[in-house]
Amino acid sequence: MNDSFDLKQYLLARRTLVDEALEGFLLPATDWPAKLNESVRYSIFAGGKRLRPILTLAAAEAVNADPQKVLSVACALEMIHTYSLIHD
Repeated sequence: MNDSFDLKQYLLARRTLVDEALEGFLLPATDWPAKLNESVRYSIFAGGKRLRPILTLAAAEAVNADPQKVLSVACALEMIHTYSLIHD
């Protein structure tokens, strides 16, 4: 029996989950000025590795908690991190 852990696949799956959740947390494009919407989307989806939110999800999994329950916290951490990069 091969129970090997595929880290690449794990990171990709969690990154996809976080990206989809981030999409849902952003305001609709029609709710704010087009340039601001473009800037926010460019910044948040600039291709980061999403390590902070993935670690949040992994911590939940490590204690047998449902990662979906911490997904909003994971996304908040990513948004704060993105903000810190821009305003540094």
